[in-house]
This record gives sequence, C-alpha cells and structure tokens, in this order.
Amino acid sequence: MKIKLPSIFIIMLLLGSFIISCNNSTIESEFTIKLDVVIKKNDSIHTYYTTDGSINFNEKNSFWTKVKGDKKNQTIVINFPPNVVPNQFRLDLGANVHQDHIVLNKLECAYKGKTVELKGKEIYKLLRVDESNTILDKNLGILKRMDSTNKNGPSLYPNGDVLRKKLEELTSAKKN
Repeated sequence: MKIKLPSIFIIMLLLGSFIISCNNSTIESEFTIKLDVVIKKNDSIHTYYTTDGSINFNEKNSFWTKVKGDKKNQTIVINFPPNVVPNQFRLDLGANVHQDHIVLNKLECAYKGKTVELKGKEIYKLLRVDESNTILDKNLGILKRMDSTNKNGPSLYPNGDVLRKKLEELTSAKKN
C-alpha cells in the first residue's frame, strides 16, 4: 500500500494538533489576589512573587494584569500562574503616568477555598508602600506617585515577615 506524501503530512498535522490540544488543557490558578480598587484610567498591575520566602523580586517571577479604567469601584482579579503558590508578593499598581491616584479599599488572597481579607488600614499590616515613589493616605486608602513624571506607579511590598507568615498560614494543608 502506497501512501502519498500529502496524506502523511495531513496525518502528522492532525496527530500533532491532537497532542498539543491535550497539553493545553485549562489549568486554573490556585492562588489569586482580588483588589477592590478605583483605578480611573486604563493601566496594568505588575505582580512580582517569590516562593522561597525572600523578597528578591525579579522579572522572571512576575506577570502583568491589564486593568480597564473606571471611575467606580471595581474588583481586579490577579491570577497567579498555575502551580505557583507565593509566600511573598509585590504589587506595582500602574505604569500609566497619566493615572490619577488609586484608591485601594480591600485586598483578598485566596487559595483552594480559603481566604484572607484585609480592608482599609489592615492592608498595611501585611504590605508597606515603597516610600521612594509612593505617597499613602491610610485613612482614605489613596495611593499615588510621588513624582507624576516617573513611570513607576505606587508600589506595595511585603511588610517584613508578616505577609510571608500570613500566606503560609493560608496555603497550609490545615483549615483555618
């Protein structure tokens, strides 16, 4: 039996697409952060994370989440890559230099049905602002750039080991 070259090509193409579709099964993120914020203009949030407990943040362990601007409160969901369970994270809240101040009302971390929810001033027990580029009004939850011409927007870093301990408690096997 002779098989023509185009037939082999079609069979290989079909086989290849089948294998690729099996490998691209949807894997949902186990770890998410939800922010209740007011971000008035389209922007992006740059999230950095570590899994070794350090705060040695780098581009390799980071990703962007696009934000559609809105004058009202909105919930921004930050989905971590599949199989990534951070024990430290940093949020850079905007690359748009024309962004007005940002109002952060609530932050929620979720992992496998367990959550930690922080509102208002509670957020700053786990996170601290980068004082070199961020101005914070804790009473109103307002974050803004120190220098309006600087591309770096307001940034939130871990507040010592407090964030790490809270995340390890959240992601441990035992229920809260």
